[in-house]
Amino acid sequence: MAIFDRLPPRKDIIPVYAVIVFMVYGWTIFKFNYAMSGWLFFLTFGEVVDVLTYVMTVNFFESAMILLGIVALAVVLPRAWFADAFVARGAVLSASALGLMMYVADQFGEKSYYPSEIVRWLPAILLAAGLFVYALGRVQFARKAIEFFADRSIIFLYVSIPVSILSALAVLARNLF
Repeated sequence: MAIFDRLPPRKDIIPVYAVIVFMVYGWTIFKFNYAMSGWLFFLTFGEVVDVLTYVMTVNFFESAMILLGIVALAVVLPRAWFADAFVARGAVLSASALGLMMYVADQFGEKSYYPSEIVRWLPAILLAAGLFVYALGRVQFARKAIEFFADRSIIFLYVSIPVSILSALAVLARNLF
């Protein structure tokens, strides 16, 4: 029962999930639109819709897994470190981690192009990100601004969740029938 007491309240989890959805789905739609101009030469409209349904389904599960990791951090870390400012720190942590992943994915197209320095600098990057997340949670103005943005990001959930559920049902139906 002690684990459930350490979980952040739902009203704090939803804005963090909204920031994750904003970043993941926004990046996917950007990349999808970029690639679609080339796909139109060799894919039919139905195949493009199939790709979109698979992508939205993957985004739904990817966003949920990222949120699960952040909630797990809130449960494991001391309450004063993370849970007291869960919305601000969770939003900054997810945005900075996803932003770093987007940067790396955009700069280096294939795994063979990834520089070996990334692995060597990873502990320093993680430490700097952790200090950044902790510091922004302590600065009152930054904390309020991040919480304001996270709260306003909830509007994306009204579109992304139904689209993701419909996409998951379409993927499930396509693979079962």
